[in-house]
Amino acid sequence: MAYIALKESELIQVETENKNIPELVDPRQVFRSMKLPANPKVLMLEPFYPAESAWGSLKVEQGYLPPLGLISIYRWLQVKGYQVDFVDTQFGDMDEKGLISFLREKQYDLIGLPVFTPTANYVFDTAKIIKKVLPKCVIVYGGVHVTDRSWQSMEESPECDFVIRREGEHTLVELIEALKKGGTDFSHIEGLTWRKEDNNLVMNPDRDLVPDMDEFPLGMFGDLDLSRYVPHPNQYAVLPSYSVFTQRGCPYPCTFCEASTTLGKQLRVYSPERVIQELKILKYEKKAKGLYFQDSTFTLNKKYVTKILELMIKEGLNDLLWACNTRTDRVDPDLLALMYEAGCRIIVFGIESGKQESLDILKKNIKAEVQEEAVNRVHKAKIMMQCSYILCLPNETEKDVEYTIQYAKRLGAQIGLFYLPVPYPGSDLYSVCKETGGIREASKWSDYLSIDFDNPVYVNPIIGKERMKYWYKRAYWEYYMTPRVWYRNVEALVRYGGVHRYARGVNAMRALLFNKLWEFIRTPKS
Repeated sequence: MAYIALKESELIQVETENKNIPELVDPRQVFRSMKLPANPKVLMLEPFYPAESAWGSLKVEQGYLPPLGLISIYRWLQVKGYQVDFVDTQFGDMDEKGLISFLREKQYDLIGLPVFTPTANYVFDTAKIIKKVLPKCVIVYGGVHVTDRSWQSMEESPECDFVIRREGEHTLVELIEALKKGGTDFSHIEGLTWRKEDNNLVMNPDRDLVPDMDEFPLGMFGDLDLSRYVPHPNQYAVLPSYSVFTQRGCPYPCTFCEASTTLGKQLRVYSPERVIQELKILKYEKKAKGLYFQDSTFTLNKKYVTKILELMIKEGLNDLLWACNTRTDRVDPDLLALMYEAGCRIIVFGIESGKQESLDILKKNIKAEVQEEAVNRVHKAKIMMQCSYILCLPNETEKDVEYTIQYAKRLGAQIGLFYLPVPYPGSDLYSVCKETGGIREASKWSDYLSIDFDNPVYVNPIIGKERMKYWYKRAYWEYYMTPRVWYRNVEALVRYGGVHRYARGVNAMRALLFNKLWEFIRTPKS
């Protein structure tokens, strides 16, 4: 048996006998003669992908964050009156047979799947399963990967009928209504990439992003059971802790990030009062004790976030201990003090490099000394930190890499994460990496994983592949052997507790450090 939690009030038991599944002759043609029923059955499906495709060696302590984009679409369809379900397969308790039996029983008319670069091939495989079981089911992709590469994705995955680019709420509703009418021309739907009857692909103009965030339904998780969403140990201060957004969009031009691809560069926010309503639902209905503000830069607008923090204190929500992502140039002593009073216990910074030349390549629009000053301010504010760094960037030498490692040790955040460059096709970083040499053309989407880097998609020609892998591993060894880092972690453990969280973190780091340790040991240090 496989058990799939859809809603708090509904637990579905599914038989997993394997039955013959018909093969499709041409999955691109089936839906063209189909008219969706008046009340189509819709599924928002978090697709199959193995734990290592998302977490690599850290899968021993993998975390689960709710797929907020997919859930937003689910809630939107729900409040619009559609018959819609949500299923998340990332917990690993549904195998292919279970999914086949579930799909055969439910007989969905349309299924939406989110696509991210490291998991794209696994999504395409999930679509094949769907089309084999439900040949007439309409498959719709969304997400950052297909927004940037909608045409390519539809060619790679002939099972996909439509791609919704950027925000999907309004586009999907218009698509469903058009399919209910039995139409075959979808050229009027903005934000859609689709196949014509002759199999030629059409990319409609982009849709304007929703200007008023309060238009989206209150209660972002609706009737979903959140109890299984236990984050990775570096993503929470206390459990249960749930993710939340207060805004969409990011104005920064960082070359390695695709945050603005789907959500735009203009910042759009929920009203502070609306945010407080959402937090009350999470606290009193979902029983949250912690939060993770997953906004790209939570403190981007100081006036706005100050209002939220003041309301959290006023409404007694500051007992929700929380983490957030932000930039080092968007915090100051007064704001940090208010954040701490409002419940902030972890700040996540993308430091990226100690070398100004590398920061400029990444278009961080920030000075290395500003970052160091901000980190010291956070230490003084008694807030824990996670700082991330990218090693072996274009034009960097091994001396530059070592400088960034020493810089990271000097900053001494409780958590330090190190990466090698992952230049996504279409990004500015990809262009820089291609110009300087080192892009591995024959790569799979799964190679874009930002953990382990057994076969990096970019090899800095000055440093070389094996030395890059060596420095990646050495950065972790040096960092977590630094007395300053140990002291600050012990200090935080005494102050805030969280022995179980620290134990999980140590286990995850053990797995990463000892993964293919022999390759690291046998690599000469210079």
